[in-house]
This record gives sequence, structure tokens and C-alpha cells, in this order.
Amino acid sequence: MSTRIFFIFCIYDLLKMNFKLNFVEQEVEMRVCIAKQMRNLDRLTIEKYGIPGDVLMERAGRWVALVAANLIESDIMKRIVVLAGRGNNGGDGWVAARYLKKAGFNVSVVLVADPDKLAGDAKLNFERALESGVEWLRFEDEIPEADLYIDALLGTGITGAPRGEIAKAIEKLNAKTKKDKSLIIAVDIPSGVNTDDGSAPGSVVDAYATVTFGFPKLGQFIHPGRGKVGRLYVADIGLSSKAMDETPVTFELSTLPEMRRLLPVRPPDGHKGTFGKGLIIGGSAGMTGAVVMASKAFLKSGAGLCYAAVPRSLVDVVDAGAVETVVLPMPEVRKRRCHTLRALGELHKVVENVDVIAIGPGLGRHHETTEMVRRFLVRLTKPVVIDADALNALAGYKDDIIPRIIAPSVMTPHFGELSRILEMPIDTIKSERFSRAGEWAKYLFTVLVVKGNPTLIAAEGKPVWINPTGNDGMATGGSGDALTGLVAGFMAQGLSPFDAAKLGAFVHGLAGDIAAEYYGRRSMTAMDIVEAIPDAILADLELEKLTEKEYSPEFDFSYEKTKLFEGCYYLSAEF
Repeated sequence: MSTRIFFIFCIYDLLKMNFKLNFVEQEVEMRVCIAKQMRNLDRLTIEKYGIPGDVLMERAGRWVALVAANLIESDIMKRIVVLAGRGNNGGDGWVAARYLKKAGFNVSVVLVADPDKLAGDAKLNFERALESGVEWLRFEDEIPEADLYIDALLGTGITGAPRGEIAKAIEKLNAKTKKDKSLIIAVDIPSGVNTDDGSAPGSVVDAYATVTFGFPKLGQFIHPGRGKVGRLYVADIGLSSKAMDETPVTFELSTLPEMRRLLPVRPPDGHKGTFGKGLIIGGSAGMTGAVVMASKAFLKSGAGLCYAAVPRSLVDVVDAGAVETVVLPMPEVRKRRCHTLRALGELHKVVENVDVIAIGPGLGRHHETTEMVRRFLVRLTKPVVIDADALNALAGYKDDIIPRIIAPSVMTPHFGELSRILEMPIDTIKSERFSRAGEWAKYLFTVLVVKGNPTLIAAEGKPVWINPTGNDGMATGGSGDALTGLVAGFMAQGLSPFDAAKLGAFVHGLAGDIAAEYYGRRSMTAMDIVEAIPDAILADLELEKLTEKEYSPEFDFSYEKTKLFEGCYYLSAEF
């Protein structure tokens, strides 16, 4: 038995013995910003609401110093070098150097700029650092040896590839850390990563950790930038709440505290009906596994009862794989072993007895099957998750069938399926999904889950939610069927389609991360994801303590650290 599962069983036993775990979780609004939004938040906070820029810089630099100190606690890691540019990002670096110097660390700064060109708060903190005894030198093609480097070269407002001395410094830094196994902490965003789209068109810092200020940035969740961020610390620097109210929210981040609040309540006297009943419609010759995985995921979400409607000749196969599911035989296309139009009447009878429907897993593309899907959906009034070949059945009908679907729905397409439905090139879908996902959801009259890395959840009139969980090992056949079952399961338990989509995607990704931990990304399968769902829900969403009170003796500073997801933390303090 793995250590993780053993730990879960031990905690579960404590709960059964009436031990009560009192977790006080921090309320965290976690929007995700583009560069323009962060500039507006900074400007309003400083100019309209009276918090000076040097105060914000002081707080930012202290957070960087604190994270650096925590990463170099061992005696063998003591020397720190800050690489500073001439802008405010460099100013944050000078503040961090001053705090680290005061705390007794061996710290120096390499200035990759002309000191005479420093201005504003950056110049102010350059002078303060020198008064505090921080040593510095001008960059001249080499970088001193260090155990930890702080990348304070370029900030979030930079576009395009780094040039000149900055590019050379980045290349030298990466080469040195790769050779010496030293670490890099990036200030706000790794230098060379575009804040808005995650692109890295030239030299780019490969950070071990990034301390970002106020809110996470969109480019930190889009590859290749996402792969350069490392651990992400989102540090509260005291931006004005009124400035936040005046700045539109375009993106939100799914986090452990938020998803925990979405988990359906389970009354102790509940029964199968209390926790929701669902119908999975799918299966065809050679694709029975899709129904099995969707059904299992549906039940593992906490739902009470699952029916699976499959072609008659496939009942025994599905029944053997999904023993907890009630498998219903449906009329089929003779010799093709797939759903037929003649199944419509029986399907609508079953629909009367369930709370939610999922259609598509393993359905196949026979012309009778696709026609059945279209006729079924336009008559449906109960909530439905539309996936896989049910989505393909709607391709070419975006102006005909789709507007006639009145049931509350969630669509879960990958790029190819969405391309076929919207009749757009896949490259357009991929490049414009962040800016247009909400528009597409409105056009399709649905909650839209755009699968990918990261997965997006969009609905008309709402910010687009970014799901940070999951990994490339989930790019395997059947993974989407597990997601379909989870979303349907949470809808059956009473969540709205939008909330069920957010929670389903998050749990799906968590389960994928757990499966990757056990089996490796290369070897994990979709069924590994399904089997990890209980671990994801129990350990990560129900039992883990997310907020810890911390104290830094180096800086005599108390703060709270809240886990947002694996490898990402929110740092906050009273200012």
C-alpha cells in the first residue's frame, strides 16, 4: 500500500473515532491577470487610493526575501546573488537584497543596467540597499558563484525577446545554474516569459520558484511559460480592494479552497436518491470501456445511482466492467452493435427517473447513432453533459440543432471536437481559446469545458476559469470519459452545470496528478485516473489542512500560507 493511501486510511479512522479536525481556511479571491490589468491595479492603488509605490515595492521585495530564506535554510546554501534590471522588477530585487543582508545572508547584486538610468522607486531602493551595506557590481559578461539566484531582470510589462545585456545575462544564469545545480527565484515572472500568453520568444529564465505579486498572471499557466515558473508563490502586497472592484475580472483560477467549498453536502441520513441518479448513454463495438470509465467516475464523485444505456449485444461486456452500474440494453443497429433511432423512446422513459444525463462516451459515428443523438438532445429538458461522439454528431449543426437544445448543458470538447462544431481551424481554437472561450460558450448555449493544458471552463457572462491541475500523462484514451462522469456526477448531486464543470475538471486533474505520482506520466492510463478519484477527493479536498500560520525568525514576520494547488501557495499578512 502506498504511503499516501495509508495516511488517508489513518486519518479516516480518526474521523470514525469522532476526532474532529477544525480547519480554518482563508477566503481567497484568485483572479488571474494580464499585464494591462495589473498595471491598472497598481495605478489605482497608488494614484487614487493613496498607497505609495515604494510601499508596494517594499512589501514585494520582503516576500521575495522570505521565500529565498525558506529555500536556503540548510547550512550548505548561503550565498545569494540578485540579478537586477533597471525597472521596478530590479527595484524589488534591491529590496530583497536589503532584507537578506539584514537577516545575515551573504548577498550581493549584479546590476544589468547603467546605474545612472535608474529612476523612481527602483533608484530609491538602489540607494537604500547601498546605505544598508549591500555589495553590488556591474554585469560584465560573468555572474558570481552562488547557491541561489534571484531573477529581478524583467517584469510583467515586457513584450518580445530579451535583448542585449539582459539576454546575455539570462543565458549565463541558466548555464551556471544548470552546471552548479543552484536555484533561481524569479521576481513576479521569469524574465523572458510573456505575461499575457506564456510565450518565450528568446532567452528565458528557467526558475525553480516564482514569487508573483497581487495575483497570478495568465502567462504563468500557458506553455512554454508555465514550464519556466516552477513553484508559484502568490504574494499579497496590499493592493486596494477598491482598485480590485474597479478592475474587471477576465479570468479566475480554480483553487483547493474554492473547490472545497463547492463539494456537495452529504446529509448523514441520505440515500441513493439524495445523492443523485444519472444516465450514461454510450458504447459501441470496440468502445465499451468508455462507458465503464464514465460510469465509475460518476459513482466515485459521490453520486448515488448510475444507469448505463448501451447497445443490447454489449450489455454483458459493460456489466462485467462496471459492476456497480445498472446496465440497460438498448435497440441496436444490426451487425454494427451501436445505438439506433429505435432507442429514442426507451431512452426518454429512463430519463424521467434520473437527475442528469451524459451522452457520448464510446458512442461511435454511425449515421443512425448521430441522428439519434440530435433528436434526443432537442427533446431533452434535464441537465446533460455532451461529450465525445455526441459532440461530433453536432458538427455542422451549430445554427440548426444546437440552438434548439434547451436543456442546461455542459460540453467537454478537445480542440478537434470544438474545431468541428465551430467550423474553425484547430490552430485558431488553440491560439484564441483564452480570449474567446466565453464567446464560444454563449454561441453554443452551454457551459464550455475546453480540454487542454490548462483546461478552461467558460459560460456566458462569467470570467473564464483556469484549471491548474493535471499533466501530460492524461493525454491518453479514456481520460475524457472520466471527466464526463465526474461532471455529470457533481451535477446529479445538485451543483449547477458551471460549478460542476469547475469541480469536475479540478478533481479530474488532481486524480491525474496522483496517478502520475504512482505510475509515471508515460505509463499511466485512464483507468488509473478513475481509480485515483477517491484519493483526490478525500486527501486533497476533504482532509488536507490548506492554511498554515507561519513565522519567519529571520525577518520577525508573521504571515499565512495557503495551498492553492500542488506547487502553488498564497502568502498573506496584515499590513
